[in-house]
Amino acid sequence: MSFEQLPRDWSRRSVVDDEIFLDLVDLVVLERDRQAGALYVLLCGPTERLVQPCVVGELPPEPVPDRHGAFEPFAEAVRTNIPGGGLVAIIARPGRLDTTDTDRAWHEAALAVCRRRGIRLLAASVATPERIWRLPDPLPTRVSA
Repeated sequence: MSFEQLPRDWSRRSVVDDEIFLDLVDLVVLERDRQAGALYVLLCGPTERLVQPCVVGELPPEPVPDRHGAFEPFAEAVRTNIPGGGLVAIIARPGRLDTTDTDRAWHEAALAVCRRRGIRLLAASVATPERIWRLPDPLPTRVSA
């Protein structure tokens, strides 16, 4: 896995395309943020193509009192400026090479904010210095008639 393996047409594809997703995360997430810890949010258009990558560095130490607040400005920006768009959440951190409870908490916060704002959480992943992986996609929300 490496951003050097991205096909030339990657910018015209959906960011969640299985063929490019992990390599795109590798391209966007800086090594220093994988060492120090950061949160990346990819703002995407209605065709799920990347519009703007954003980063929140220097995350507060655990326990984080307001994970939802980290995602609110990005979700609102998509809702008001990119109709039909969505976002991707990426947790950059050192340490364990498998999913932690903290990773799950960030993922759940992103999902809750997106649902509340009426936008799509397209994907979530974790990027460490040694490994990048995609978190499970959330189950669709049932709409009552």
